[in-house]
Formats: sequence, structure tokens, C-alpha cells
Amino acid sequence: MKKRNQLADLRRLISLPPSQVRRFIPEYLYESPSTLTKLLFKLIYTERLTRQKRENLVNLTKFVLDQYSPNPIPEWLLRELEGLLHTDRLTKVDKAIIFSAFDPEELLQKVKGFEEFVNEFIEVKGSFRDYLIEQLGENPSLLNEVYQIIKEKSHPEGVFSMIEDLAGSEETSILKFLELFTYYPDRTIAGHALRAIEAAANQEAIKRLYSISRLNRRFQQEAEEAYIHLMHQLPMPTREELSLQGKSDGNFLDLWVSLVDGNGAMSTFVGKRFGRNRYFASSVLMKTTDGVKEVLLMSNLPREGYRELKEAYFSDINFYPVSEEYMKRLLKHFLKISERMGNPVPVEVVILKNILNWDDLEPQEYTFGLPETPDIKYYPRDIFQFPIDTWWMHDEVIYDILRPYKGKKAYEIPDSVFFRVVEIFLDYARDHLVPLCELCADIIRNSNYSRRTRLFSLFLTIKKEILTLPVTEYYRSHFLSYGVVATIENTLHNLSLGIGTPEEIE
Repeated sequence: MKKRNQLADLRRLISLPPSQVRRFIPEYLYESPSTLTKLLFKLIYTERLTRQKRENLVNLTKFVLDQYSPNPIPEWLLRELEGLLHTDRLTKVDKAIIFSAFDPEELLQKVKGFEEFVNEFIEVKGSFRDYLIEQLGENPSLLNEVYQIIKEKSHPEGVFSMIEDLAGSEETSILKFLELFTYYPDRTIAGHALRAIEAAANQEAIKRLYSISRLNRRFQQEAEEAYIHLMHQLPMPTREELSLQGKSDGNFLDLWVSLVDGNGAMSTFVGKRFGRNRYFASSVLMKTTDGVKEVLLMSNLPREGYRELKEAYFSDINFYPVSEEYMKRLLKHFLKISERMGNPVPVEVVILKNILNWDDLEPQEYTFGLPETPDIKYYPRDIFQFPIDTWWMHDEVIYDILRPYKGKKAYEIPDSVFFRVVEIFLDYARDHLVPLCELCADIIRNSNYSRRTRLFSLFLTIKKEILTLPVTEYYRSHFLSYGVVATIENTLHNLSLGIGTPEEIE
């Protein structure tokens, strides 16, 4: 776009929906970082801010400051930061997000009033606890922002002091917050958070400790001993308390699951409304070989921003709407895979669990138990309508076999080599693709799109073909024929580009 007036373009940028702000940053930002920073601070004090504009402005300021990273901080910026402490145009969390772009030690030494801000926000006993209760009670999705800010920008001594001040608090929001710090990198601080939860000595503390014993490998035994000890000390929970365990608050929940691709990867999309124009969204990436891989958490989205974010996620992948119980069942299953593979549970999973009140989330294997269905007749075009078109083999053994034929096409390689690939692919399909067919069929069966019986039957038909067809009759399956040829063609193409191993393109 043509460079016009940077201040005017910044105003245009913060007026966009949140999902578009980062997309248009390269077009709308063209002055130096120092100039951009000055203009952004000017907007903080002069712009008429809606909730969306304010959030965009804060996130944009943090983004620019991260790119700027002046060392040492110039005098003019120190004065701006000092003024930021006293404005009522931003919330404490907004200010903390902006301050998180700097080294806290330098701010403590050079910004008058910053130490008082930190004390008010974290260290003063009672005020931070009250802040958490008030803010998280109104909007539980802030749990992520507050935790990340403190974890990334506070010194271990400050975190230790904060946990000490919160020890013994019995409020649910405080105990959920403390649970996150049992995942803190420093084991001493994490253990201190565990004991702070135990000191609450109530039913909520038992739930937190049980969750830690199931999800946090570092403290599995300690947390188990602690919750058993409290169970013996405390009276039995009431029937009402038991009925609420693991339940969400019943408000708007938007739950979607993608089918699994040929690499064993699938995504979930979780949306929740916490106010009239305040939404939370999360995406969980899972793999059948590794378990839970990545969790993205996005808070304080306006309705329009939430809709645009959802559209962006759904633009390339087909998602299926599912029930809350089925979503938890899948997450439990992939957590079990993580446990089996020795992969730690990301703290973001715990944040998601606590935001949604999914206290029963723990590793648990899920058996599909699919019914027998008649085979269906399908055609090559069918396999391009679904994620099956990504289900070819991508393995170093295929690269080694086909390396001498670099530059050729699949039909040009010798028959003996072709049938060697067929044998390998069929073994791979039996071990790897059959479970994927079962998982896709199970998702369809448990979704609100369960009437898609043809797609459901297609996956089970392909599963049966993989398990029953001999190598010499692979061609009777459209799927196996396509999988073999796609495996050869893709490998030869990569070899012709100079890619010698699968790892080079991952």
C-alpha cells in the first residue's frame, strides 16, 4: 500500500478486527520502531478507545516494543512508561502486557513508581488475591494472561513471595491459579505452589491435587499423597459438590473437531462466551504418535473477532461439531498417548481445563468400538473430498529405494521396485492408517453430522480393504492404488528438488 500518514494508518490498523491486525502489519507499519512507539503512546492518550481498539492498541504496542528492544531504554521512553503508570485509560493487565516487553530490573531502577505497581499487582498480600478473585471471577479466560505475564517477567524470588502470600487461600480461582505454578520450571517454586494448594485444606484443594497427580509427572506421588491425606481429614463432599465435578457452567460452548490427516494430526476448536461481547477461543493440535502437541489460547475476543478467527481456522480444514463429553474423551485419549510416549502435558492444557471447569480431564485410553457396516462402492473422486488425499507414506526407507530413480515418473520405475513399494505401503497402512480410519469414523459417528453415513462407511470400507487385500490385489482398492502412486510420485518429486530425507521438509 502507498505510505501516507503513519498516525492515520495506525488508527486504521487498531480499528481492524483482531484476527486481521497481524495480517496487515507489514502494510500499515513503515516508520522506524522509535517513531512507531511514540505514535502508539500518543494514541493511548488521545484515541477514543473501544474495548477492541484498546486491546488491539495494547497488543500492537507490545509487538512494536518487542521488535524495538532498545538497550538501554532511552530517556523519552522512560518518561512515557512513567506516564503509563498513572493513566486510567488502560487496565492493570494492559499495562502489565506493555511493561512485559522490558527487563523488569531496568524498569525497577529507572521508572519511578514501577516498584509500587509491581507490589500492587503481585506482592502485596491481599490486593493481588482480591484482584485475582475479582478478575477471574468475571472472566476466567484471563487466567492465561496473568499466568504468562508473571511467569515470563517476574524473578523467581517474586514468584516465590507471591505464592507464599496466596498460600492457604480457599477460593477456587486462587487454587486454579496456583495449580499452574506447579508446572513452573523451577522445581522448588513448583513444589511451593503444591504445598500452598494443600494448605487450603478444602474440597477444591483435593480436586486441584488430584489433577496434579494425574497430569503433572514431576509431582505425581507428592500430589497423590497430599490429596489422600486431605480426603481422610475432611468430611465427605456433599452430593451437590460431587454432581458439579468436571462440569462446565453450562454457558455457550462451541466445540469442533477435525478429522485426522495422514500424518496422524488433528485439531480441536473450543470457543466460549464469558460476557456479552467477550469470547475465549482455543485450538489444540494432537498427533496419534505423540499425543497433545500444541495448545493455542486466545482471550478477550470481541464477537466479530471471534467469528473471523473461527472462519480463518475453518477455511482449510473441515471441522465437525461434537458434544462436551466427546471432546473431553478425545483429549483424555491423546493425553494418554502423551503419557505413553513420555511427553509432558503442556501447562496450556491445564489452563484450558481450569478455564472450562473440566476437572475430570486426565489421561484415559478410549476404545472406539465401531459397529460392523456393509462395504460401499466408492470412486477415485471420493478420496479427494476428505482428508484421505494426505494419507501417503512419507518415510526414509522409500527415499532410499527410489533414490536411484530420481527424475523419473512412477510409471518409469521397474516393476520389482514398484511392488516393493506396494509391500511396504501395505504394511504401513495396516499399522498406521487403520487406526486413523477408525478414529475418523468415530468422530463422524459422535458428531452432530452423524447422518453423513456415506463418509462413515467409506472409512470403514477402506479399513477393511487395507486389512484383507493381499499385495497382489492392491489395485482393487482405489485408496491403496492412490496411496502407492502418491507415495512414489511425491518421493520422486522431492528427490528431484534435492530433498534427500523426509526430515528436510518437516
